[in-house]
Amino acid sequence: MPLRISYAPFRLLFKHPFETSHGVRDGTDSIFVRIEENGVAGYGEVTLPPYLEEKPEAVLQRLRAVAVRAPVSISELLHLLDDHQLFGPGAMGCRNGLFLAALDTLGKSNNKTASQVLNNRDLKSPVTLVTLGITPLEHLQDKLRELPLSGGLKLKVGHAGSKAMILAVKQLDARPIFLDANQGLSSVEQAMDLLESAGSRLLCMEQPFPVNDMLNQSELQGKIKASVYGDESIQGEFELEHSLKLFNGVNIKLIKCGGLDRAKAMAVRAGELGIKVMLGSMSESSLGCTAMAHLAGQAEIVDLDGPWLIKNDPFEGMDMRNGKLIMPDRPGIGAVIKAALDFIPICA
Repeated sequence: MPLRISYAPFRLLFKHPFETSHGVRDGTDSIFVRIEENGVAGYGEVTLPPYLEEKPEAVLQRLRAVAVRAPVSISELLHLLDDHQLFGPGAMGCRNGLFLAALDTLGKSNNKTASQVLNNRDLKSPVTLVTLGITPLEHLQDKLRELPLSGGLKLKVGHAGSKAMILAVKQLDARPIFLDANQGLSSVEQAMDLLESAGSRLLCMEQPFPVNDMLNQSELQGKIKASVYGDESIQGEFELEHSLKLFNGVNIKLIKCGGLDRAKAMAVRAGELGIKVMLGSMSESSLGCTAMAHLAGQAEIVDLDGPWLIKNDPFEGMDMRNGKLIMPDRPGIGAVIKAALDFIPICA
């Protein structure tokens, strides 16, 4: 009998409108995936910000294509996920959702955590980040009060008031500062000005320039000692291999690379290349963020703050206490449903 695969469309809503150099949005369209094998159900997440090429309709089409193949076991499904014709570029979100659901099911069936199934080792104690979107100065203090205690603050920059925001945050909060421009800067001088504004509180910078602006990125990397992490510029292992002269850090995200197995492979390869690892998210719920947190021991920085930014999280998973991630003591991914999701069976 084939695996039972179902999905639940859902829109994750931010507590406050979230602004970056990509624009402002109040939430993110998501599709939760459920796989059932021998009475055990596992869950995965496909959360798709509007600037991504992959759209919810395409995810559903691929889920139907998987149903047509009628995999009868988790192992057969995992083999199918390596079909590059079915899961090529533009299908990484769907692959991730299916892989996480398969991993969750496998872990629960064998009473093992996702880390144990993947053979992860805790090698590092990463700095945890929480994100502050582009915020009017008069609202900064209130926003800061809402965020949990973390190891650092990630500030979205690339707008006209970026420098003033950095300086104001330095007065209001003592944590190290990580600057994320989301490709929003246009010159090395502009980047240097923001970096200097952070001063001794600077932790790192992320994706200052557009993906194709390799000239400015290379020049900036040669001028500063701080690490610059590539996000949009590094989607998977191929881009990672060619990023050495442009970045000395990589922001790995499940929706970009296609699943926790590929995220682990990227983290291992980054270590071999001398590239620092950051684990990021696309504002996923506690399900996706808890899944990625299983790799925390392989990263220098962890930016998995979706659960603290959204107001209708349908799952419950990891926690953060005194700046440290606290993982749930449960098999599989470890996240459990706390809201009624309407799962619809996928038919071939």
